[in-house]
Amino acid sequence: MSVILDSRRLQLRPDQARAVEMSTGTHPIFAIQAAYGTGKTVIGAFIAARLSVPGELVIATATTNVAIAQFIETLLRLDEFSHLPILRFVADSALQEGVPRTPVDLHTTLQSLLSRYFNRLHPQEIRRMRRYTRGRRLLEQLLFHPEQLSRLSEEEREEYRIAEMCNSEATERAIAILLRLQFPAVLCITTSSLLNSTREGGLFHELLSSCRTIIADEASQIPEPVFVAMVTRFPQACHIYIGDVHQLQPHLRCPRSALAARLGGRGVMSLLLSRNIPLAPLVTTFRAHPALVHLSNTLVYDGTLESGTPAHRRNDLILRLSLPNPRVPFVLVNDQCCRDIIRGLLSRDVPSSSIGVITFYKEQQHRLQEYTDRLGVALYTVDSVQGREMDVAIILTTRTDVDEASGNFLNDIQRMNVALTRCKYGQFVLGYLNALHTLSNWSQLVAWAARRNTIVETVDLPDIFS
Repeated sequence: MSVILDSRRLQLRPDQARAVEMSTGTHPIFAIQAAYGTGKTVIGAFIAARLSVPGELVIATATTNVAIAQFIETLLRLDEFSHLPILRFVADSALQEGVPRTPVDLHTTLQSLLSRYFNRLHPQEIRRMRRYTRGRRLLEQLLFHPEQLSRLSEEEREEYRIAEMCNSEATERAIAILLRLQFPAVLCITTSSLLNSTREGGLFHELLSSCRTIIADEASQIPEPVFVAMVTRFPQACHIYIGDVHQLQPHLRCPRSALAARLGGRGVMSLLLSRNIPLAPLVTTFRAHPALVHLSNTLVYDGTLESGTPAHRRNDLILRLSLPNPRVPFVLVNDQCCRDIIRGLLSRDVPSSSIGVITFYKEQQHRLQEYTDRLGVALYTVDSVQGREMDVAIILTTRTDVDEASGNFLNDIQRMNVALTRCKYGQFVLGYLNALHTLSNWSQLVAWAARRNTIVETVDLPDIFS
């Protein structure tokens, strides 16, 4: 089995092919346990495209707009399915916050209907689409440029007020026209918007009976109550959940030990893997250097992962630097020297766009933000970096006063796993060894690094970048 992505035919690995084949079965609920870098978004998009049937709807969902945008980007790269009508719903509030936009966003699609289907529109529909388009363009102008509001004339302010007041009804009518002319094969939408828009009176309530498949990406972050609501809302649909039980669970505003967390804070993947649900594991990872796959196999995956990328294709950092172990692109630095490492990487012609800094604490992020912004280096907290990848990662652990009791956040194995599996070519982990030794999971990493001679002191850094 193969998939054509950007004009390149990719042969699926046996574990990937099995996941695709199982998705076409009769399972009402089906889980794909997908470790990092196993091509889960490609597989999810391929499944969505293969399951599309004219007049029936496939819904692709995830908890964040970023994940939805990545899913759509992958769908649009599938050459064999370029004919499929894809639609993405994204709330205006999310657009205003700067979430990624796509060419299949709802209002982009609606505003193109007049030019694409003019000859198939009834006179009343033409009038409605013109009214919708005028109002929508005015709303978007002020949505993305709110500073212009103060410069509007009284007449323009009144026009804006009318457009805002009529936006909901105009959008509903435009969507009805869209569904007649171009029924979507795949609707991409966040889980919260999905549940809001398909309730009685919601924007997509009429599509409930058309949905035959739900595909949920990054499902480890979908809370159990949301899963129950989705299954209840779409009882006739086949539910496919794709995610990694070893990565971050849903965000909670209370301790994991609290009653609310224990009763409703589990992620879908944790729930499904604890039950006798049909399961297809993806275990061939293509992202990182094989030596780094060995690290995650040791800490998290119990040796189940296989490296699908040979070492010579991930040797870029090894060839640029004088690493303490030239076969392992990993350095554990017994200190906090993030700026020194960034400067060293840049001096060895590693592009700033290839470097990502991952912090465990927001205070660290705030202290580095101005510096990384100035250099064009990406900066994330570990809780915001899931689903992303970078060429070289610098991971800051930074605390000197941790112990087993106070270091639960830092020592959380799922959080560690997310941080340690973002890079392709290599990573630097910064921390105080005396503190890390007191934490059960980090002490295993320190021992792994010691066996491979990859622990250095700050004074050794110039030798690495010389």
